[in-house]
Amino acid sequence: MNKNIYNILIIIIFPYLYLFPHTFQFIEMGNDFELLYFSYKKYIYEFLKIGHLPLWSPSESLGYSLIFNPFAQYFYPLSWVLYLIALILGDLSKHIFLLYTIFGISIYGVGQYLWLKKLNISQKNALISTIIVCASLKLTETLRFPNAIHTFCWFPWILYGITLSVEKKAVLKPIIIIFFSTLFVLTAGYPYYIIYAVFFFASYFIFISVAYMKKIINFENENEKYFKFILKIIIPSIFAFIIVLPWFLGIQEIMDITRDRNLENITFSKIISSGLTDHIGSWIYPPMSQAETNYYFGAIVSLLILTYFVTFILKKNKSNFEFYFCVFFLLFFFLNFQISNSENSILFEFIWNKVDLIKNIRAFGRINILLLPLIAVIICFAIKNLSETINQKNLIKITVIIASIILLSQFYIIEIINYNSIYWETWQGRRLNYASNYLGIFGFIFELYNNYIYSIFTAASIITLVLIIKYNLLKNLNLIILLLLIGELFILSNIQWAIPYKYYDANGYNKLEDKPLQKLQNSFTSERVSTEVKGNTYFRNQRKSNVNYFDIFGVEAHTKIYDKYFNRKGEFRDEVSIINRNKVKLLWGLNHNKKIFFSNSIAHNTIEDLVNDINKNGDNFNDRIIVDTKTYNGDEIKIEYLSQNHGYIIFMDNWSPGWEVSVNGIKKKIELVLGSYKAVKIKNGINKIIFKYKPW
Repeated sequence: MNKNIYNILIIIIFPYLYLFPHTFQFIEMGNDFELLYFSYKKYIYEFLKIGHLPLWSPSESLGYSLIFNPFAQYFYPLSWVLYLIALILGDLSKHIFLLYTIFGISIYGVGQYLWLKKLNISQKNALISTIIVCASLKLTETLRFPNAIHTFCWFPWILYGITLSVEKKAVLKPIIIIFFSTLFVLTAGYPYYIIYAVFFFASYFIFISVAYMKKIINFENENEKYFKFILKIIIPSIFAFIIVLPWFLGIQEIMDITRDRNLENITFSKIISSGLTDHIGSWIYPPMSQAETNYYFGAIVSLLILTYFVTFILKKNKSNFEFYFCVFFLLFFFLNFQISNSENSILFEFIWNKVDLIKNIRAFGRINILLLPLIAVIICFAIKNLSETINQKNLIKITVIIASIILLSQFYIIEIINYNSIYWETWQGRRLNYASNYLGIFGFIFELYNNYIYSIFTAASIITLVLIIKYNLLKNLNLIILLLLIGELFILSNIQWAIPYKYYDANGYNKLEDKPLQKLQNSFTSERVSTEVKGNTYFRNQRKSNVNYFDIFGVEAHTKIYDKYFNRKGEFRDEVSIINRNKVKLLWGLNHNKKIFFSNSIAHNTIEDLVNDINKNGDNFNDRIIVDTKTYNGDEIKIEYLSQNHGYIIFMDNWSPGWEVSVNGIKKKIELVLGSYKAVKIKNGINKIIFKYKPW
């Protein structure tokens, strides 16, 4: 085995060793990890065990498509590898899902390593830079969003494919890499990063085109003709997009009925805006930044990078590649800052007004993850710079001056302005408390995690770098950097999202159930769950369900109707009378098991009028209707109703393209009730009704 293979194996294994508190389940992964992503995986897996592929989610906001929900990751190939492994093992546990999620970091690392090498960076520097980025707070923080990590992990592979395309002899290889990497990005189920990808790869394409024309990268082989170089990139990308286009159109249907994602709400898009303190402050004092904007790679890496930029500026003879890449990095950093600083950015508002594509997403601070592969290159430059300038007399002075500025800045932040963000108090403090109370013998490590832990590591980094420079310890440079870095980031990263979120139980969220099919079938004979808060029914935006996971997008059964009765917290509005509240509860199945109704007409604009019509039929309705709960699986429901007159059978489940209905074997038109729910017109006599979801 050559050294490359050994390095790749190290990169694959490293995240599991580094994140051993998660790998070996000393601490759980919290935040959205279980509440959102694992819930979908578990739900689908439990159906697969009994040989059924669930396509519709009937309990989320009164039903919407599961197959077109990107968070379900239906068309991501590795999802099905996960299901296969789980089926072989006999269970899909949170632990198995966590190992699957961590594997995303391994994929990212291998791709980054291959890309760095293609940029003619040495194996040693490419390896250490990859390990640094894989251990960084930014990447480990993203583990709470499994779909995000599995989307972003393919970015460096696309970078590798684009860079490889420049070589004349490389034809099939870059096409295959770009096609499959793009396909995986598009299907991994994190729309944010798909939109970011357009911006990111367009920028990198411009850079690599400049590199091509000016020949600032010494590629191994003769350069490809520019036209063919472009085709190698565009053709596989277009084919990948065409393949997933039908799925994207289905996703758009969900987005169209989603609160705030109506292309009009700029306030929604500005949520989690990242300013100067987030972007600059995180390099020296991470509590200053939100997790979404945390660039912290360890004190020694910050020192190396800052020292590199100072010494590089002072250099008389600059490498063309380094110069152009640094310019590209700084320009991209500035654009990234402007977009993520949406709250105060004129550029963001200009783009937002011109590009509808970005209006459906929020939290633009998360776009900074795009900087990770670029920073990886800068780290390689910084390590190389240290080895080349180690004998310069002013290197120690530069390092000490920069480090002293960082230390003074930390002291000023902590003691003078007494900086302690709400974010820090809410999240970091809670994690520290959890880690110190539940980690047993590892708890003492995290007791060090206080305001001055960064200053301690900064001081240690100063001493280390001075010793390296003074005594020319280059042979042990990589080992020294890694030991100091991993020691620091281990303490900071491993508790990043280490809360199981037990407090959600108090808000009414149910724990996961192993038998979702049984839950669905029982939903016709058991109450639809709700929580009473201060005398009001707390519906949590209709997130409470009999399947035990919630509405991700904030999809409402019918937004206008929902907003008429409920506030943003899911509580009844004060102006809604007790009588009308009871009518809402009746129709939406709160506190009872009714999902099927009969009405004489569906030409009603309010719930009150519709319920009044329903109530005209009296209590004998239940005696004349049979719902086949034994065959109900969320995608198909069979109803038999002996009607005494003409009217409508209403199924309180959202309509979506793909739903069909038949009465006595004859296909009928699905009518919409209150603009959202399914109904079919029937005649008097026996009516055998089948509603079925067939998205294809």
